[in-house]
Amino acid sequence: MFKEAVYHESDSTYAFAVDENTLCIKLKAKKDDLKRVILCYADRYEPKAELTIFEKEMERAFSDDLFDYYETEIKLTFNRVCYYFKLIDDKQSLIYSQQRFLQEPPKERNKFFFFPYICKADIYKTFDWWREAVFYQIFVDRFNKEEIDENWFDEPTNNRLFGGNLKGIIHKLDYISNLGVNAIYLTPIFESPSCHKYDTIDYYKIDSAFGDEKIFKELVDECHKRGIKVILDAVFNHTSDKFFAFKDILENGKKSRYYDWYFFKDEDKYETFAHVKCMPKLNTTNEEVVNYLLGIAKYYIEKFDIDGWRLDVANEIDHAFWRKFRETVKKAKEDAIIIGEVWDGAESYLRGDQYDSTMNYPFMYAALDYFAKGKITLLEFDYYMNNLYARYRKDIRYNLLNLLDSHDTSRFLFECDENIEKLKMAVFYMMTTIGIPMIFYGDEAGLSGANDPDCRITMDFEYINEDLFDFYRKMIQIRKSSKALMYGEYRTLKVSDSLYVYKRFIDDEEIICIFNNGSQKEEFEIEGTNAFDLISYEEINIKNNSMTIKPNEKLVLKINR
Repeated sequence: MFKEAVYHESDSTYAFAVDENTLCIKLKAKKDDLKRVILCYADRYEPKAELTIFEKEMERAFSDDLFDYYETEIKLTFNRVCYYFKLIDDKQSLIYSQQRFLQEPPKERNKFFFFPYICKADIYKTFDWWREAVFYQIFVDRFNKEEIDENWFDEPTNNRLFGGNLKGIIHKLDYISNLGVNAIYLTPIFESPSCHKYDTIDYYKIDSAFGDEKIFKELVDECHKRGIKVILDAVFNHTSDKFFAFKDILENGKKSRYYDWYFFKDEDKYETFAHVKCMPKLNTTNEEVVNYLLGIAKYYIEKFDIDGWRLDVANEIDHAFWRKFRETVKKAKEDAIIIGEVWDGAESYLRGDQYDSTMNYPFMYAALDYFAKGKITLLEFDYYMNNLYARYRKDIRYNLLNLLDSHDTSRFLFECDENIEKLKMAVFYMMTTIGIPMIFYGDEAGLSGANDPDCRITMDFEYINEDLFDFYRKMIQIRKSSKALMYGEYRTLKVSDSLYVYKRFIDDEEIICIFNNGSQKEEFEIEGTNAFDLISYEEINIKNNSMTIKPNEKLVLKINR
């Protein structure tokens, strides 16, 4: 047994309360080292001298190239838990506890792992609409305007205003609804000198280029009529250098009452976003700054009934601020979603006390490397995704906002060298895997372009790639029709050079997802007599427990066993 690889930590992402009566427990071990893992647990304060030990077989939930990740949930009638693990390999059985490895189960309770108490206030609450959402990101200036002129189709530049606005979005809500989207995320809409609006002058004013408060309220109301949620972009890491507080500092120097709102090192030296001089960084440890920003978060929920916030440059702001932010937002609207912009691992933000989700850029990296560029093998892709899912708590990994591209990256189709089939394969996976799928406006229509500014191309509703649009719509319909795809667990079933098979399952519903990303047909062994494909909407006969998967074929199957 490779003891060095065995890992567990209590009261962490490896042990947490799912609800008032349920704990989720996880253990990591060397890949293919253990045959069985059994969780042994008891009431820590059972009055009898000898504890009543309950046992639960743990399932290997995820595997990457180095480790297996075992996971289970236990239903409890007590809320103070002590536990250890029984590890079994080909040669021996060992006990793994707080005292590390033992030959026999510990007698003393202080040698167990502990989950001290299931505190109701610590239980992370999720909402159905998050799991059932398909997001659509809109870069407001480039999506649509009331009257399209010939300049609309000019080549995009870094800071040119093209005239897209909130009315333009309202006019295309039926298009968005027809696609099947039920949540839109708008890039910043507050007063700003730029086209992207990530340099805010006034958080309490809708930029006049986009509209006004009346038009924004109309947009939210029209979205809600169609069952579409509205998420705004909060830029709280920095402001414009034309923001009132910063202007006061420039005029009054250290005498300004706002001097500590920013990080000044000298008269003309201050912290900024990414060395951009016109975007000075806010000091979110300053109580006045905190109260000001929390007021904004509350204002747009209470006045306009928005459904959540996406947080720009979220990982450059202190954790203490985000905990206060969460408390404020959840008091205003309990089911409002909080999504942080974090480009790498976000475990420290996703423990139920700060964000509900992050933009899952690691998902995008893997999709680019496999589907678009072919830099990694399918097995490496599977390892990467299993590792990614295993990083996060079970109750939070389903909330990750999966994306293929955004306003900060090149378009996925561009990275595919304009190969629509590669894009479709990636979309198939995004719509059938764990997490909330997000579409960058126009991807469904065939928009392409390199990184900023080319990715922020204007939308042309006269030239929609209908085949691609229909594929997106079909995959969204399939996802929204299946509880297993929205809520279910994930297990890899088979990986070959080009064939990938995985299942999603919950309660009595099981969906098997298959794609063949190669040029040769592949065989897959499967139990059952027939299957129903949700893409083609056709019955498939299974002969001799085997299926033939054609090149470039994609299947979403319900199996009759």
